[in-house]
Amino acid sequence: MKSNERELIIKLIKLFKEMYDIIVSNPDNDINYGRRTVKNIVQYLEMELANNTIGYEELVSVVARQYKSMFPPRGGLSEFYIWDNNYEVRYRANHEYEQIKSQIEAVLTDGYLQSQYQGGA
Repeated sequence: MKSNERELIIKLIKLFKEMYDIIVSNPDNDINYGRRTVKNIVQYLEMELANNTIGYEELVSVVARQYKSMFPPRGGLSEFYIWDNNYEVRYRANHEYEQIKSQIEAVLTDGYLQSQYQGGA
């Protein structure tokens, strides 16, 4: 595995851990599947980082499928929203969560596109 690929995996682990912390800190939401899936993704990424058993493009593909499964059209994390009576707290918390999602999606999309481009070259 190349050093830039390892860095992206480390970044994904960090982002998924941040997402997990946000999800578990909001127990009012019924998101057990999302919570378990994020935890499984982190364990999978950490295991692959340590063992390097599959290629980077396959790793990104597996994680992207698992990630996408958490966002069905209705339910799951698609409807996850952090509620707080204080508007500023609520806004900051939801903005942070959306930023984490955007960063995960960017790494997964960029990683997949890079692996496709390099694989076809």
